[in-house]
Amino acid sequence: MKSFAIPRARSDTQALRETYIASLTPDEIEATGARLGAGARHPRAWVGPPHVYDLIGANQFQLLLDLGLRDYHRFLDVGCGSLRLGRLVIAHLLNDRYFGVEPEKDILDAGCRMHFGASLESSQVIKAKGARFAFNTDFDFGFTGGPVDFIFAQSIASHTGPAMTRDLLKAISGAMHDGSVAMVTFIHCGSAAQSNTREGWFYPECVSYTDAAFGGFCATAGLRAYKSEWPLSNLLDDGLVTSQQPTILTKSDWQPGLSQKLSAAMFSGVSRIA
Repeated sequence: MKSFAIPRARSDTQALRETYIASLTPDEIEATGARLGAGARHPRAWVGPPHVYDLIGANQFQLLLDLGLRDYHRFLDVGCGSLRLGRLVIAHLLNDRYFGVEPEKDILDAGCRMHFGASLESSQVIKAKGARFAFNTDFDFGFTGGPVDFIFAQSIASHTGPAMTRDLLKAISGAMHDGSVAMVTFIHCGSAAQSNTREGWFYPECVSYTDAAFGGFCATAGLRAYKSEWPLSNLLDDGLVTSQQPTILTKSDWQPGLSQKLSAAMFSGVSRIA
């Protein structure tokens, strides 16, 4: 299937960061970790640049809605971190339908305190919604108790070597039924010479893969892979929110729905009328 595309914006992380920091009070700068670099031991910084924490989570959630996520679906959040996406999905879903996997339990706990005002164990929101979590590094998704409908693995394959990437995709495939949709991001490179061949886990360092290499990993796991695009909110006047390549994975053939087809053109007809 031919991929659909929208124009690429320039990537100016410094401008985005300065704009964000200038909008905060000193206390908010400290609370959000806005001056920290990605990978710092802070619930926002650990999962990526703190100054786009809100935007990345919102883009993930919007993309899931565009792909058809409804409140009755079962959802698996791979590398749920500090609940950047999870806080939105947990509120959206009916009870007992959110599953999060995160090796760093202290980061998840800090995120729970940040968003819900209490630790993971004592959060009334987590208890009321029946959200369930597992803490492992070997992509064991057995705690879901069966296949899920949607999966999101944000910025996992951007830190994994080939063998670990194949393990990730195999585990994702094992958690899917024939109608499931998974979204996995990776960092795209255009040259085979740049495509990562080193094994292991690289964090906060990032690795990149060609489409052919990543597509090969997906095929080995029995998955079909489709290049996708972020919602238009990923493109800002002062920079690109994230350059991670969102990739749709399914077990059967997939076609973009109306919302994906229109995403590049939805504002093309905007004009002033008064």
